[in-house]
Amino acid sequence: MKIKPISLQFSILIFGSAAFLFLLIERIVVPFLAMRGLDPAINFLILGSPHILFFIGALLAYKKEGNDCSWKSLCQRFRIFPIKGKFWFWVILFVIIDISLYLLVYKLGYPFVKWVHDLFPTPEIVLDIMGDRPMFVGRNLSGNWWLLGLFFFRYFFNVVGEEFLWRGYLFPRQELTHGKNTWIVHGLLWTGFHLFAPYNALMVLPGALFMSYIVQRYKNNTIFIISHAVMNGIPMVGIIQGIIN
Repeated sequence: MKIKPISLQFSILIFGSAAFLFLLIERIVVPFLAMRGLDPAINFLILGSPHILFFIGALLAYKKEGNDCSWKSLCQRFRIFPIKGKFWFWVILFVIIDISLYLLVYKLGYPFVKWVHDLFPTPEIVLDIMGDRPMFVGRNLSGNWWLLGLFFFRYFFNVVGEEFLWRGYLFPRQELTHGKNTWIVHGLLWTGFHLFAPYNALMVLPGALFMSYIVQRYKNNTIFIISHAVMNGIPMVGIIQGIIN
């Protein structure tokens, strides 16, 4: 397994291209398809389709490095290691801090966050697709368990696709270039990736820097995977409630 350093310019290109792809899909592709009557459930999947590309791209890049096609080798390269014993306490604490930082920025900086959101609002069609409980992708949630499966499909690739690409594949390569400052570079780039929704990028920034530091400090991407999964899994609670009610 030979890991090669990646230049700052190439890192910016990768993160920037990913942000542009999401911007293109959210602002142009999905509104265009919605106007032509495409099912909101399909559009929901299209909104998250770049994450599938991240997942596939990370695995292809992993294979191109000459790594073995085994779970053990993948975990070693992507730094996906078990959380053991008392370290679970610290992982839970890190997750709480990550979520708290996100909410703290929203709370303390709400006027500015709202101003940014109003300047670059989320397209109405995207809000309609996501729905307002009890609605989701244009359907009533009540009794429709398949909608949970739909959400989970996109949720899986959202978390795993990003973690495989950003922290699994790219982070170790960035460390060879930026050394002890990698967490700063990576945290800023991952925040920049969220600029297709600028208001969200503002709230992501503190947690992105914090969790990037933690991942570099402990060399274990499982920590970020757990935090990412918890943060992005919160809407699942509302969906389950809507299905049961």
